[in-house]
Amino acid sequence: MTSHEEELRQQEISVTHILEHYKNHCEFSGYSVVEDSEFSIFCNHQRKDPFALILLNYGAGVMARIFYSFPEKSISDPMSLYSYANELNNILIFMKVCVRGVEDGKPFLLINSVLEGEYSRKNFAIFLDNIDQDMNKLHSYPKTRDIWCTQDE
Repeated sequence: MTSHEEELRQQEISVTHILEHYKNHCEFSGYSVVEDSEFSIFCNHQRKDPFALILLNYGAGVMARIFYSFPEKSISDPMSLYSYANELNNILIFMKVCVRGVEDGKPFLLINSVLEGEYSRKNFAIFLDNIDQDMNKLHSYPKTRDIWCTQDE
């Protein structure tokens, strides 16, 4: 094995090792975790929003990403979706929201948050709590109910 191949192998091992800490932490916190790729895991919980956890380049940290597809009744007016995302950005503290996919006719809400630096049990626990706080704000925001719920709900 050449020195370059050995270096690449070490990088692979360290990437897997870094994600392993996050995976174990999420599983301990009650999430079921699936390895999505070498650089991301998908975390699902019975009482919390599912998210993808993506390793950022060069060990800069991780990004939590949550997707919500807009229901058919909401996609006829893209400007109202952008307005909704802007309003959410004004009330959420740790997450940033944007609307994607409008040009394809299948818009979705993309919600991101970044935790910089190497894995730390304390910092990652706070990060997960912060995500949960912001998602609770999103779910209790009146326009969220208007967009996703039918009149019968």
